[in-house]
Amino acid sequence: MEALIKMPEDFPMQGVMDLGDHLREVDTLVADYPDPNFEVYFAGQHIAAARLNGIQTILLPDRNVVSRMAQAAKGLPLDQHGRNAAAILAFAQCLDFQIEPSIAFHEMAFNEGNPAALDELGWFKVADNGSPHEWVAAGLAQTDRIHNVGTPPAVEQLDLAKPIKRWRRNYIAVMKMAELELNGSLNAIQKVTALMQWMRDEFILAGPAAILAFLYFAPNSPPRKRLLKGIRSKNRSEALVGAKNAAWDITYLSDFARRVNEDGGAGQTRYIFATFDKRLRDLARFVIGENEEIGAEESLAQSFERWWTARDARRIAELWASCRLRTRAPEWWAQYKDRPDYVGELITQGEMALLNWDGSDS
Repeated sequence: MEALIKMPEDFPMQGVMDLGDHLREVDTLVADYPDPNFEVYFAGQHIAAARLNGIQTILLPDRNVVSRMAQAAKGLPLDQHGRNAAAILAFAQCLDFQIEPSIAFHEMAFNEGNPAALDELGWFKVADNGSPHEWVAAGLAQTDRIHNVGTPPAVEQLDLAKPIKRWRRNYIAVMKMAELELNGSLNAIQKVTALMQWMRDEFILAGPAAILAFLYFAPNSPPRKRLLKGIRSKNRSEALVGAKNAAWDITYLSDFARRVNEDGGAGQTRYIFATFDKRLRDLARFVIGENEEIGAEESLAQSFERWWTARDARRIAELWASCRLRTRAPEWWAQYKDRPDYVGELITQGEMALLNWDGSDS
């Protein structure tokens, strides 16, 4: 059945379609479902979903995307990333997406301080409330900057620098992954197995962190560059910086996955993750799943056969599935009853393990 949807007379339909084509070319968006045909870039699909089915779409941008939007709102000349950020914003504005950038501002406050994050939040609000037509022109490289620069509104004085619980948990998982990587006595499958067993027995089953580990430990030319920067640096504080940065990457993924899972595919909300980072984009697609027509376990095994042998990919998928099915006895919970800061304990243990590594066991 076909339906005719009437749009406002000044709606820049051709511009929005061109933006979709450009964004598909640079590939910056990840849908909240397996999307082999890249339908996420098709404006008509979003218009129909919103107008005919009442679907609300929420865009979840990472820090680099949000920062470029804020910089563009100041009227600064647009480089390629600035143009791409403008294109994402214009696509979202024209299609009535809501933008939820909270993780990005928590990351910025963590690294650069609360005042810097609050200032950028004000400029992001300027961008988000700007003229869609001007942002379309900027996204299509029809202008080299945003000319109608606004004034940042007053923003609530939030403590964005306070570490969020999700990030702290991901930081622990990343440090454990780094500790296993630095253990020269373990092979790739042993590292993955040890991580999953540790998550199962001593921590939590952190899905996005596990996906990152499956990729990082893979033996067959995985795209692992920059996943854990400085892990073997003589300056051991650099290893912690690398772990913290990786934890922010996972936090974007875990927030994306949490929202999708809570919606369960049955609600009236869809989510789109936006990033310029090819590695992070590919990880997001792994987290969501690449193959809609097969089960999650089969999809995971199939996805990782490009970097693992088929046998090991199947072993990983089966072990992960068994870990998820295991229930925890009351005795397991009881051991943490009098340890209210167990997360803090694990952070201290992980940091000490990385700081004290001297390369002797590699």
